[in-house]
Amino acid sequence: MKKVLFLYALIFFGCSLQVRAQKNNPKEDERVKMEHAQIGITEDTRAAYKRTANPGAQWYPQAGLGMFIHWSISSVKELDLSWPMMAGTQIGWSSKKPSQDSIDRFIAAGDFFAGHRCKLNGTCLTPNQYWEQAKAFKPASCDADQWVKWAKAAGMQYVVLTTRHHDGFALWPSKYGSFNTRNYLDGRDFVKEFVTACRKYGLKIGLYYSGPDWYFNKDYQNFLYYGIGRDYQRIPSVDADLRVRTTVKTDAEKQEHYEAVAAYIKGQVEELLTNYGKIDMIWFDGSADIPKGNDAWKRCITMERIHELQPGIVVSPRFFGYGDYKTLEGDKSLPVEKQAGWAELCATIAEPGWGYTRAPLKSAAYVLNQLAVCRSNNANLLLNFGPTKEGVFSGEMISRLQEIAAWMNVNQAAVTGAHALDDHEQASVPATARGNHRYLFVMPPVPGKLKAPLLPLKAETVTIKATGTVKSVELLGKKAPLTYTIKEGVIIIQVPAALRSQNGDVVDVLLK
Repeated sequence: MKKVLFLYALIFFGCSLQVRAQKNNPKEDERVKMEHAQIGITEDTRAAYKRTANPGAQWYPQAGLGMFIHWSISSVKELDLSWPMMAGTQIGWSSKKPSQDSIDRFIAAGDFFAGHRCKLNGTCLTPNQYWEQAKAFKPASCDADQWVKWAKAAGMQYVVLTTRHHDGFALWPSKYGSFNTRNYLDGRDFVKEFVTACRKYGLKIGLYYSGPDWYFNKDYQNFLYYGIGRDYQRIPSVDADLRVRTTVKTDAEKQEHYEAVAAYIKGQVEELLTNYGKIDMIWFDGSADIPKGNDAWKRCITMERIHELQPGIVVSPRFFGYGDYKTLEGDKSLPVEKQAGWAELCATIAEPGWGYTRAPLKSAAYVLNQLAVCRSNNANLLLNFGPTKEGVFSGEMISRLQEIAAWMNVNQAAVTGAHALDDHEQASVPATARGNHRYLFVMPPVPGKLKAPLLPLKAETVTIKATGTVKSVELLGKKAPLTYTIKEGVIIIQVPAALRSQNGDVVDVLLK
């Protein structure tokens, strides 16, 4: 028995090490925390809100895999969305902070991109220069049908589109504000095209909407990154041309603006929730540009109004501070413990970047490893793809989607509709359950995010302690049974090297 338990513990420890190695990135962790702080993502622990019980929303924890699509005017210059216009990020995100004297010199010289890599590749932009991209944003080849078709083929159950990011450009002809397709692109409605495609392929419809709008708020906010003001003294407010402001808005002007923000956001969110039929999910990202506790919040969109318009909708917690599920962001947030409620990890296929930037892409094996860990801990994986300025996926993105599709075609039973093992069951690798089936993910070690594993892979021994008598053990997609033994209630399974695949395999343990 000691031998069996030692083997079990050794394999489990090795699996844990692999997971921890994937998520360990302190610099990324700090960047995400600071971004969230700037856009007002907080958790309201005092909220009495309970997760929706509406029957139309219960698809969410069973989904397993979804597609995120980050796309906006930033694709014109192949920049990430919104953040490139925010000066000082290179200092705020740096692990080696400049001194206060250095910051004073940068500010005196008006050098708000000091030390930024954008100086090397000529991509430094003021906010006004960033917004100028709207004039050249003419994605003639955009075909939302093709986006969703790829998502469907890859076994994804829902798709989320950035209808408006922090940069303020709305992808539909909104009656609210002036920075949307009503004033550009002859009123083309990309949201309508996206919704139509989702319905055609039977996928759940998710609409991303940013609470902050840096265009609408441009005369009232500082375009120096939040972290600069947090870490240094004597930080000025700079405008959309990155010039130090010399005037200050009065309290009355600010309050009038807060009321305008409330009406603007309420109007746009209501358009999204009334103009396109049933919407399955609203993916908020950040709070409105209104101080907490300000009276203008009473005129902004409310959770009650959202559910009045869309009773079966799933709502992210990133606007109100509460919602229907927990959001995890980036590779560093890969969940290594079973989630108590609904949860989702959003991560990028590109390394790095949410929008299209020509950045290299992670290997299919890497993201499928993430998927296995997410599902074994009751979380969905929302995997992001950023279309080009023409509105198409790159050839490399399509290649990754084809690999994911091939894997999901064999192994989807272990992902969609499956859930984490019960507390009294344990496995040496990520594992899920569905009825009498126990699925063990035998995933290859990944040599970094960008490189695919090399074949042949080594033979693997995996274990599971489960309740019930074994009926059969085999790899999904392969009819040959696997050799296994049972000692002290632990099922020990041998996976031969010849049967292992580059992107991972799933052992199906069927119990009587």
